Amino acid sequence: MTGREGYDVLRLIEHGQTCYISSEYVEGKILAGRIRSDPDITKEQLFSLMREIANQLSMIHKCRKKPYYQYVNPYSIVITDEGKPYFLDLEAGSNEKRLRFMQRRAVRECFLPKEEAYYQRASAKLDIYGLGKTLQYLLALSRPEPLLRGREERRFLRIISKCLNYQSRSAYQSAADIRRNIPQYKKKTELVPAARKRVFMAAAAAVILGVSWRWQKAYQSFEAAQESLPPKEILEESEEDAESDFQSEVLTRDRSSEYMELALAYILDLEDYEKSLYYLEKIQQYASAMNLRELAEALMGREKDPGILTESLRSLEEEAREDPTGRYYRCLLKGYCLMDTEQSAKAVLRLGRLCMERLDSGGEDAKEIRRYMAAAYEKTGEAQEAVKLYEEILDQETDAAGREDLYEKMILLYEAGGQSGMALETCVKGIGEIGGADRLKVIHMRLMCKDAAIGRDICARTIQEYIRQTPAIMENEGFQELMAEYEIHVEGEQVWVGR
Repeated sequence: MTGREGYDVLRLIEHGQTCYISSEYVEGKILAGRIRSDPDITKEQLFSLMREIANQLSMIHKCRKKPYYQYVNPYSIVITDEGKPYFLDLEAGSNEKRLRFMQRRAVRECFLPKEEAYYQRASAKLDIYGLGKTLQYLLALSRPEPLLRGREERRFLRIISKCLNYQSRSAYQSAADIRRNIPQYKKKTELVPAARKRVFMAAAAAVILGVSWRWQKAYQSFEAAQESLPPKEILEESEEDAESDFQSEVLTRDRSSEYMELALAYILDLEDYEKSLYYLEKIQQYASAMNLRELAEALMGREKDPGILTESLRSLEEEAREDPTGRYYRCLLKGYCLMDTEQSAKAVLRLGRLCMERLDSGGEDAKEIRRYMAAAYEKTGEAQEAVKLYEEILDQETDAAGREDLYEKMILLYEAGGQSGMALETCVKGIGEIGGADRLKVIHMRLMCKDAAIGRDICARTIQEYIRQTPAIMENEGFQELMAEYEIHVEGEQVWVGR
């Protein structure tokens, strides 16, 4: 695309927790065409662009009338000369041609999950999937200066993975969470390996993200395909075939250190242990590769001799001491968490402390380490230390279901320790923060009924209020058990607690 072009786009006005939409005309270029014709971009501009796209989508999700966009891809976003992104107003007649183009199979197959063959069903989760694919596209086709550091590549790997695995429990629940996780670029002296390795790592990250050179060709063909579909052989080729071709053409020489980087990424970021084994088996001269193979096989569920696994983990610890990133420590933690013993729990605590010294205390990796350590404290009987860590994780957790899980863990620890008052207080706090916390409400009712000092009339009023708020709670298995145990009777809006 050449020359100045104009589009009707969405103008989003944020007001508190609500956003209002209007339409305006701006001059600019479609993101896909812009990055294809001019891939050179500063890293600061790239990160800022990604954050702003996520922010625009977050505001769309705050709209009451239509809280989703549906067609999230690089062909629905306009970039102005100032670098500001806008989403196309797809209800404007002037964008009808763009809408028809995005409905073509070539675009759908790249920016929708396999189980969603057409842009028919709209939801915030599918928008988040499209955003992940859009970020993937930008990383595949742009040439940022300076190049991404290894840590930044791994961070984007995790961000995109959590977008594309949109149906999993660990998936992002909001575009705002994605925006917060996109790194801010800070200029500093980079201690980098040789340029060759940096270029390879950029390509390797593309493999992990499912963006090989074949996918780049497919992406680039879309702009030229306004009136015709891209070549059949590109469109019908699977990601697996594309990755295989990439491996045969790019990974032909001995690249043991790069294979190790990929293996670690698959273990830590994607938890694809079978794929990590694929790369580890290519490494001959590293003793750590053999030890990591033992760990990956154990993580896959293969039965391992506890003695052999323990010896492999001990050997890996020597590598961990020399690794400033903390990745080997994180692998060790995964391994020791497989062993349900007090000794392994103590190892998790010892290694977790060492790992935290190497990590950003507010990052996602640190949150993962705190979870490992909290579970280990539970095994060693140090409930108060476990609660402290769960509180720290709670400060980082933004997902409502994740926060409910954390509150439940803390409540049960307080209760097991005989601190019924703290259990009740924490339960009430969690319910106040999380509107639909049905599990916490059931726990609250149980704690009240269990406490003989609390009047049965107070218990009945609390139960009555929760049923009024959520009638479906009566079908909850935990609530039904409460009814039997404490002789709770419900008739219409009236509730009685017999015991």
